[in-house]
Amino acid sequence: MRILSLTFLFSLCLSLSVPASAEETQIMIRAKAADAKYIGTSVGGIRVTIEDAETGEIVNQGWINGGTGDTNTLIKNPIKRGQTLSTDKTAGYLATIDINTPRLLRFKLIGPYGFRQSLQEASVTSWVIPGKHLLGDGITLTMPGFIVDAWTQVLEGGKVEFYTKASLLCGCPITKDGLWQPDNYEAKAIIMQDDKKIDEVALDFTGPIGLFSAKTVINASGHYKAIVYLIDQTTGNVGVDRTMFEVNLD
Repeated sequence: MRILSLTFLFSLCLSLSVPASAEETQIMIRAKAADAKYIGTSVGGIRVTIEDAETGEIVNQGWINGGTGDTNTLIKNPIKRGQTLSTDKTAGYLATIDINTPRLLRFKLIGPYGFRQSLQEASVTSWVIPGKHLLGDGITLTMPGFIVDAWTQVLEGGKVEFYTKASLLCGCPITKDGLWQPDNYEAKAIIMQDDKKIDEVALDFTGPIGLFSAKTVINASGHYKAIVYLIDQTTGNVGVDRTMFEVNLD
């Protein structure tokens, strides 16, 4: 009887020491541009890193790729509470995680990788329960910003032209008669030399899609930097690019 009791206790202790088997848990992660659509393949994708929020252990990583979603659902029509916004073609990353206990995870996004000067980062933490999938829209992070791609052209006599091609962070176009209109945005070039501000020039929309430009005259030879920005103070979207140029009046 004593032997049976010891055997039973040993078996009980052994069973308690063996961790519960991990369960496969799927989580859909998506990135949405502020005041626009989903961010995906057309702008180079978004890098996803999933880590344990308490220990920093990386449990999964990958890329958000796919389409920007349905314009009518996301922009034109009113969104109802509980409405699913994505489809099977909408940009996302389906992560599979093996966990045996609820874990607080951090979902960290950075992109769009097709435009390094416009990289943004967003993160959020969420509890994940073993075997309880988070699909559909899943965990969606909103990322603010514009894609701003700037360049200059230096002409004779110190004349300088500034250009920028801009879009929403999802690549959605800025057009006069479109859903994202240039009159809602402010575009300027800050001219710097040796870390000192020389001038600030407003860029006008010259279209047809996302193109802003301006001209000015610089009266001294030297190397200059132009910091070109686009801002929407209503939505909080801001984009910046920097470009160098040289004026030679000799």
